[in-house]
Amino acid sequence: MKILPSMSDLFHFRWFRSRKVAVSGGTPAQTSVRRRARGAFSLVEVALALGIVSFAFVGLFGLLPAGLSIFRQAMDNSVGSQIVQRLVNEAQQTDFPTLTAAATALRYFDEQGNEVTAANDSIYTAEVSVKAKTKVPSATDRETESLATVKIRLANNPGHKTSPFDVGGNVPYTTYTALIAKNQ
Repeated sequence: MKILPSMSDLFHFRWFRSRKVAVSGGTPAQTSVRRRARGAFSLVEVALALGIVSFAFVGLFGLLPAGLSIFRQAMDNSVGSQIVQRLVNEAQQTDFPTLTAAATALRYFDEQGNEVTAANDSIYTAEVSVKAKTKVPSATDRETESLATVKIRLANNPGHKTSPFDVGGNVPYTTYTALIAKNQ
């Protein structure tokens, strides 16, 4: 019981089909030529199809740089958020007297958000500063020593500029603040 025809069956069917004589008249050679012309694409059709496909690809390739730029910005935002979250968590876990006595420090991170010791190995630079006395966020303007403000400035600094946070510097940076309360 055969379900699919063999290759020889397909060949014989095609050979006999192409040898049929047209009912409307004409010689077998004319009929054969007409059938072959209907079954193939002309050079004009192929050129037109290639033109349409190439036009579509030009549009897609034009969007590629914009997509890569947006992807890079998304990666920078993601890694930057991870770095800031790490620094805030460290500040929350530090003893309050040690935190408020800390001086402003520069910290360096690579492209994956891992901390590195040398500025030459870094892509991101973070400046962490702590203000010991902070105003309570309410209607009154009184300061308290039980609340500290941690200010983190994060710059994507692949050029390894020594001070990316200077006013005249051309390195864009983002500032994050967190309030840390004295828990004892």
